[in-house]
Parts: sequence; structure tokens; C-alpha cells
Amino acid sequence: MSEPSLGRINQKSQTFTCPSCGGRMIFDPESQQLKCPYCDRLKPFHVEKRTPNEYDIRYAPPVSDSAWGDETHTVRCNGCGAEIILTGETTADMCPFCGAPHVLADQSKSGIAPESLISFRITKHTAVQAFRKWLSKKLFAPSKAKKMAALGQITGLYLPHWTYDARSTSHYTGRAGHYYYVTVERVVTGPDGKKHTEKVQEQRIRWEPASGVVSNSFDDILVVGSERLAPRMLSSVQPYHLSELVQYAPEFISGFCCEKPAIDVMKGWEKAQKTIDAEMARLAERDILRHADVAEVNHISTENEDVRYKLLLLPMYLSSFKYKDSVYQVLVNGQTGKTNGQSPVSPWRVLVAVLIGLLILGGLYYLFMSENLTETELYDLNQYLEVSGVLHFLRA
Repeated sequence: MSEPSLGRINQKSQTFTCPSCGGRMIFDPESQQLKCPYCDRLKPFHVEKRTPNEYDIRYAPPVSDSAWGDETHTVRCNGCGAEIILTGETTADMCPFCGAPHVLADQSKSGIAPESLISFRITKHTAVQAFRKWLSKKLFAPSKAKKMAALGQITGLYLPHWTYDARSTSHYTGRAGHYYYVTVERVVTGPDGKKHTEKVQEQRIRWEPASGVVSNSFDDILVVGSERLAPRMLSSVQPYHLSELVQYAPEFISGFCCEKPAIDVMKGWEKAQKTIDAEMARLAERDILRHADVAEVNHISTENEDVRYKLLLLPMYLSSFKYKDSVYQVLVNGQTGKTNGQSPVSPWRVLVAVLIGLLILGGLYYLFMSENLTETELYDLNQYLEVSGVLHFLRA
């Protein structure tokens, strides 16, 4: 008997209407409640505290009907091809990934619903402040690029992530190395410049075959379901505090958008297996080292059992802007506010910075040499440093 892939396939869609003015309510990160953007009415909602369900990967479907518990529709960017899931009456005039001004309606389904998420903890206003602060520190970014970036939209976006659990067993073969020492003669040159022979202990390794079995349990191996953002940039705004994961509820995504997973369950599992393989190889090496000084693992074969998965959403604010035909992205972690991204570099600003650096080094050199200067020469040196600004910099 097959196991169902997700538990909300038959859940009816909901709408979140303000009881005061009839407007659609959206999730408010500050209060962690639904909030009406028209009359500011707040409305709490029930948050499920139980542990999110995980599903047997043997029954994972490649696609599934929408089960998000809210009215959703999918749009596709005609610039980069990103698929964005929007809720209720939420619209997307620009793509959050590439800043393209047009997105097209997509007839594809929204896909399987997530089991859990981390809700947005910082507001859009706070994210904009973090973005501008980060941008102000980019000394080498052209002024025009900064202005364009400041005008760019910032979008609250849930990024899909798969998690995988598994019980893994690996059979390995390799070599165990044991240190031993031999006495050898070596010609050395003494302090007097003369060569002579001395006996020294030289370390060598005696190798012998090794084999064994190691096992390990993996819990929540995290694999990002997006392919639109560089892994290095994503990792630069992590970590997320997964202890704050809550059961998915459609209220959390009301007013926000979500990226549709660009990789399915099985492709995500292929990436997770690389994490498993690396860890099992490390465990095999450590197993050999219990009885050896050095270890080599030449072959390892891993079997994974009881593989289970779930889909979760993690909050991110994303701003994209275009400068000289290139797209630059800035990320703000929607839980912690940690910010990082890409910005263009002005070669002229770099050149000026290099020249200033050389000027400062020259000023420092003359300062150290000033004790050998006459009073007149020292006065001229001070005047030069004052005019160039170097002395002010050194005093600061």
C-alpha cells in the first residue's frame, strides 16, 4: 500500500478577509498575526505546534496538485524563467530574482505544499534599512549603481528547501598506516661551515589492508530547492535557526510570494546523498584511525534506508537591480536580518583608493624619517601632510 506524499491534498482554500473593512489581510512579521493593510486590524491565528510530517521517498511524486490551503496562482518570469507562487490577490510586477519588469501567468500547478516554515521575523521596512546600510558600505560601487539599487524593489520571498532523513550503512576498504622509525645517516653542514655525517631518526609508514562497516543516522539534511541564487551568496546570510520551525499554515504566506521548487524531491535527494557520502567517508577514515596512525579509504559502498523527506520554506528579502546589462542581487535574511549580496565595482574608485594608500605609506615613511630633518624641512613636511590630508588621517 502506497504512502500519500503530503497530507493536505484535499484541504480547501481559504481567504483571509478583514472583519472590519473587508480587505484581504496579510501576515505581519512584527506581531506574528494577520494584519489588514487598510485599517490595521490585527487577527491572531492558530499555529500548529506538532512535529512536521516527513514522507517516505519511495512514494514521492514528481508533481502534485496545489495543497497550499489558500488560493494560489503561479507566474513565470520571461527574463530568467523563475516560477513564483503568489497567494490571494498578491501580484508581481517585477521578478524578485532578476528585476525583469514583466511576469507572465503560468498554467502549471503550484506543486506540493510545504510541511513547515520559519515565518518572517523582520518587517520589510527593517529589511530596507539593512539593505541601505549594506549598500552604503560598498565604497567601490559606482554612485549611479547605488542610486539604481536604492530605487529597486525589495520583495519578501519564501525560498523552498527540502530536508532528508536517512539511516546509512557503509562498507569500506582501504589502508591503515603505522609509523615506525629507522636510523639513517645524513650529511649536514655545521656552524663552522664544515660538512659532517650524523645519524637521525627518519619516520616511515608501514601499510596494511583495512576494511570495515560504519553506520550513521542523518536528520534534516538541508537542500535548497532554488537554482536562481548562488550557493555562496545564500550561505553568506545563513544560518537560519531551525528551532523556530513551525507547522505550515497558509496565513504565514499571505501577502508574500514563494518560489516554486526548481528541483524536485529526487534531484534534491541526489544532492543530499553527496553530503551523506562525504560524512560516511569521514567516518570510515576515523574508524581506521582507531587502530592506526594514518588512514586511506580507497572504496566505499553506502546503502541508505528509511529515507524520508519534507518541504519547508525559509524567509528571505530579495532585491535585484540592473547596472550596465548585469543583474545584481542583495539578500536579507528574513529571520535574522543578516545581509549580503553583489555590487558592481568602479575601477576609478579602486585606483583612487590605491593612490591614497600609496600616499599614506609615503607620509608614514617621511614621519619616521622626520627626526633626521632640520626644523625648516620638518615644517615643510607638516605643511605637505596637512594639505594632502594624510596628517589628519594619521591623527584620527
